Amino acid sequence: MKSFYSNHNKVKSTILLSIMVLSFRLVNAQSSTIQTDVPALKEVYAGDFYLGCLLSYAHIGFANDPYVPGQSDVVDPNGGYLIKYHMNSMSPGNWMKSVNIVDISGSATAYNNASTQFEKDSIDVHPRVKFNGNIIAQLNWAKRQGFTFRGHTLVWHNQHPGTAFFRTGYNSNGERLSKEKMTERMDNYIKEVIRIIHEGWPGLLSAMDVVNEAVKDDGTDRTESEWYITFGDSSYIMKAFEFTRKWTEYYGETQMKLYYNDYNTHIPAKADGIVRICKPIYEAGYLDGIGMQDHDQYNSPTAEQWITSYEKFEPICDEISVTELDVKPSTDSATRWATQANQYAALIKCFVERSYFSGRGKIISVSKDGLNDKWAFVTNASLWDAQNQCKPAFYEVVKVGINYNALDSLISITDTLSENKYTIESWELLMTSLSKAQYAMNRNYSYTVSAGDSLENAKNNLDLAIRSLVVSSNNVNEYEIPIPEQFILSQNYPNPFNPTTTIGYQLPISGYSTLKVYNLLGQEVATIFEGIQSAGNYSVTFDASGLTGGIYLYQLKAGNFVENKKFILLK
Repeated sequence: MKSFYSNHNKVKSTILLSIMVLSFRLVNAQSSTIQTDVPALKEVYAGDFYLGCLLSYAHIGFANDPYVPGQSDVVDPNGGYLIKYHMNSMSPGNWMKSVNIVDISGSATAYNNASTQFEKDSIDVHPRVKFNGNIIAQLNWAKRQGFTFRGHTLVWHNQHPGTAFFRTGYNSNGERLSKEKMTERMDNYIKEVIRIIHEGWPGLLSAMDVVNEAVKDDGTDRTESEWYITFGDSSYIMKAFEFTRKWTEYYGETQMKLYYNDYNTHIPAKADGIVRICKPIYEAGYLDGIGMQDHDQYNSPTAEQWITSYEKFEPICDEISVTELDVKPSTDSATRWATQANQYAALIKCFVERSYFSGRGKIISVSKDGLNDKWAFVTNASLWDAQNQCKPAFYEVVKVGINYNALDSLISITDTLSENKYTIESWELLMTSLSKAQYAMNRNYSYTVSAGDSLENAKNNLDLAIRSLVVSSNNVNEYEIPIPEQFILSQNYPNPFNPTTTIGYQLPISGYSTLKVYNLLGQEVATIFEGIQSAGNYSVTFDASGLTGGIYLYQLKAGNFVENKKFILLK
């Protein structure tokens, strides 16, 4: 295991340290407006890793996304602002998967219209590939924002164009292609994808998930995959990487790192299976990185479990990315947000520590799966609620970054001193850096350097102070989660709903509060919460399984504050 300190070789911007003096309060605005007086995550973790998320085009103001169940045609106009404020990387979610870019119908038509068998044979191994408006819009948007872009995914057992993609003439009722012909078809398919990327957005993609989820949780091959069945074994995985490397080099897209990506990577058997298939690909020079999806629970995996799998992957790749991070909260309404926040913090701490590695296994990017709770793949699993407001988990993630930044500054001081830069100018710079670090970490170690003291003696004294700070870094005083400035009852989401919906609200003071549901006759039909609550931000899930369909009112009462909102239950 590499040492966190011995592998540090970065000096971060001092702008991150200044974050500690910010006054973190909630924006006085509409509930969907993003908070801009909180730290931007991309700044908190600048120099550590890229921050991003898997996007639907609805996030940035485009039309309805059919892959989000229950979504209305109304998009979140503030989604793009939230991404730009906090992130500097993105991935297209579903829209670069083969189901959306391989033109099966066009390929089949061309095959059927061919006049000679020679022409048919050629078309049969040259599938048509085209990017639709959704992926084009995302690529253009990322380019305008100066984001890095992660491609996802070329070869997957799911969300491919169906059995027709593996049959003669692109006909689902046709004969299954031979391994040799399917190898040619894969080669040309990958070539077309890389060609389109290069011609339209040269140099934009920083990574590509070449193969996705080819291993079962027990570590065995996913034999039900059409790719596996057609090839007769798992050799298609090596071929996919070989072809992708060939065409990225041919088109000069060498900045595009090639990844294997999978979920449940904390399961020991699965981690071993990933190592089994990835090690020979890495040794062949085709694999650059491994993507750990990290769809997590509030209590799983533990940091120790995550590290165990990470250490298995570290020797067989140059870099590692967290590709689809989310944390599902518990069902306990009293503790769900606190436990979710703790899990996010524990995992982010693992990520940032390994972003300091200079050799193999460096964490280079962290991407969320979905943006906020409105767009999350897993219900309520994001750092932001459905109205784009920061949840407790957000602030815990910020704390981790700020604490490590302060520690980073101290290590930078040690690095500079070790280079024997004992000039008056460097000394003044070091003292200034130490002062900032001490302030950020709320530590007060002071000593006096007399006029006749040597720089060497001063260095020794400073080293003692640094070691004291580093040793106690786990006890850093952290800022409090900001208190809301006013009462707010947010509109539920989704609305209409069946049978569950999420309601958010804010309390600027502690006290007795109730959240109840009434019918249009004013009769109470459900109590969501009743009791003493501290000032803060709350989000609760209401299950209306016991109610008949119709229009209802939900009411928040706290002190002298009373507000009602309508919602619609569909049955």
